[in-house]
Amino acid sequence: MIQITVSLMPAHVRWFIDSDYDVNINFEVDFMFSVIIAGAILTILALPFMNKSKTYHDFCDWIDKNISLPFGFEWRLISGLTGMMLIINSMAGDFLAPNIVIESESLLQIAIVAQTLVGILLLFHISYAVSGLLVLVALIPTVIIVPIGVTIDYAAELISLSLALIFIGPSISKVDRLLFEKLNLDWRSVRQYALPTVRVGVGLTLITLALHNKLLDPAPSVAFMQHHNWNFFPAIGFGVISDLNFVLFAGITEMLIGVAICFNQIMRWATLFIAILLTITLTLLGYGELVGHLPLFGLGILFILKGGGSFEGLFSKDELTVISKGKETVSVNT
Repeated sequence: MIQITVSLMPAHVRWFIDSDYDVNINFEVDFMFSVIIAGAILTILALPFMNKSKTYHDFCDWIDKNISLPFGFEWRLISGLTGMMLIINSMAGDFLAPNIVIESESLLQIAIVAQTLVGILLLFHISYAVSGLLVLVALIPTVIIVPIGVTIDYAAELISLSLALIFIGPSISKVDRLLFEKLNLDWRSVRQYALPTVRVGVGLTLITLALHNKLLDPAPSVAFMQHHNWNFFPAIGFGVISDLNFVLFAGITEMLIGVAICFNQIMRWATLFIAILLTITLTLLGYGELVGHLPLFGLGILFILKGGGSFEGLFSKDELTVISKGKETVSVNT
């Protein structure tokens, strides 16, 4: 991979900065700018070849043969971590994220109560589909009340995860299965969309964060760098790389990982790479970085073990869950 140097920069830099930062900051088209952009282009061109490489396929085969979890465990883990994040946010008085501000105290309390309810449903695995539906409904007033410049950082992840929980819910929850059957909905035909839906959502989220917080508007990341000097390049002899160059490099790296995940290219390598970066930033930033990214750690395990999925032919007919006389038989291949 050409853009391989580790880029230490949190995706949600706006969690860690004040709102009164200098907004008049733009990239300069210099030699380092050209080198980074050229590296990004070459990396994108190389992705299909890396995706087809024997090394990558051997890596995937090794995981498939040696690591497995009980059916649905990854989704239950994602549900539990997401529920935990929502409840912790409610206890802190935050709705969804620290930088989402609802001015009306009454509306904020309603939002926090709804958030707590969804958190309980997910944490205790009561219903995945209902939780996903409630989040989708809550997003409608949220995008009206909260500026789009704030909600855009979270929209793709929340929508895709909510849809994925709706799609997969009946396969791992009797409550959700009963709801689908009462509504005469064919839950077997939609569960195949859970994995690729959340994969695309996570990829789009990383691309959005890279563009919104770094590439199109480097000011928030530069403000972050003024309080957290993470530009390690001068320490290893590359003093020519300024903080602004570092922000550009971080944004390009984040966007490339997002593109790889979104388009299912070297999916497991890209996930492992972003997991390592998140773990490093977690050790440096601590609790605030952990809470907001709890669902991503669960999704990372899902992607590494299952790959990115496909919108067609994910489950063959003979591998679908069979419901008979209240008992469920699940193919080990699912």
